[in-house]
Amino acid sequence: MKKDEIVEVLLQSAEENGFLETVHAVFGGRVRVSLPYSKKSSDTEIDGMDFSVRANNALKREGLFTLGAIIDLIMGEGLMCIRNLGKKTENEIKTRLLAFGYAQLSEADKRSFFYDLLEKNTPVAQ
Repeated sequence: MKKDEIVEVLLQSAEENGFLETVHAVFGGRVRVSLPYSKKSSDTEIDGMDFSVRANNALKREGLFTLGAIIDLIMGEGLMCIRNLGKKTENEIKTRLLAFGYAQLSEADKRSFFYDLLEKNTPVAQ
């Protein structure tokens, strides 16, 4: 199957089955990914993200009130430096950021995202 065809299948699957479910089914649990976040998205407050109480409290205790602040931390020293924040909560935060970022993309940007995802990751054999 050609890369263009694979991307179309991924886009259709993400639409029908959900973005996170598609990525997990095709690439597994360990995925290298990057998404552009607009200034408006980066300024989104964490209260609207439906983080768990544990995640929300840990982020606020560290003074992280916007998605941009969380992204900056992830790009720098990482979330694991936050007191009482474990791997499960770190994964929850990263997953919600990824889903939010994908939802903000235009159709053309979603297509570009999947091309980039294929370049950085090998699909898992089913």
